Amino acid sequence: MHFRPRVGFVSLALACWGLGAAAQAAELTVSAAISLKAAFGEIAVQFEKGHPGDNIHFNFAASGELSQQIERGAPVDVFASAALKQMNDLGKKGLLLAGTNQPFARNRLVVVVPKGQAKVTSFEQLSQLSRLTIGNPKTVPAGQYAAEALTRAGIYDTLLASQKIVFSENVRQALAYIEDGNVDAGIVYVTDARTSQKVSVGFAVPANYSEPVIYPIAVVQDSKQPNLARAFVTFVLSARGQEILQSKGFLGASKK
Repeated sequence: MHFRPRVGFVSLALACWGLGAAAQAAELTVSAAISLKAAFGEIAVQFEKGHPGDNIHFNFAASGELSQQIERGAPVDVFASAALKQMNDLGKKGLLLAGTNQPFARNRLVVVVPKGQAKVTSFEQLSQLSRLTIGNPKTVPAGQYAAEALTRAGIYDTLLASQKIVFSENVRQALAYIEDGNVDAGIVYVTDARTSQKVSVGFAVPANYSEPVIYPIAVVQDSKQPNLARAFVTFVLSARGQEILQSKGFLGASKK
């Protein structure tokens, strides 16, 4: 008796397996502070190599705006904020998956001016300029930190009263204002300043002039892909993820 392979059955089985594999592929939505755009773009490429078929979709904006979207029920799997406040507020409202909220990076503030313009090297010089841009402190962490620093320097109220401050919707918009010469100077993250060839750094804002610039990440409670979301968070915290972040100018989550 000769055995005849059941080709039709095997083909059907392989087809079903293929459909099953395709069905397992998932899409992950990550809402992240816009200052993370370059770093997370590279992280996504590396992460997807280890998760064939899965796709990462990003929503980049100011952390305050992103947190408000999550509160309103936006379909988000992972949230990465540029400040602890927005993340902790979501946690208090039960909108984060328990045990997933943790810091993954730090940043620093710098004062920058348009390329070719005389550098500003002190807060005193900064106070004498006509127009200064920072993020809106109500929704932009970089703006919150900048307002704290200017207050510590004793010039924030004066700048406000003289209407010298131009608020931006996010830190990248602030950078654009400086690049285009629409303002005399601005306060942004060092990671954003290093992406531009059109600005020059005047001076670094002392670390003790504001709350520590800490970036936390967490899985959103209503995530449709909690396992994949956890895997993404784990990758961001991994040696490879941290290497990518530090290549973009970020510091490790904890001081050493």
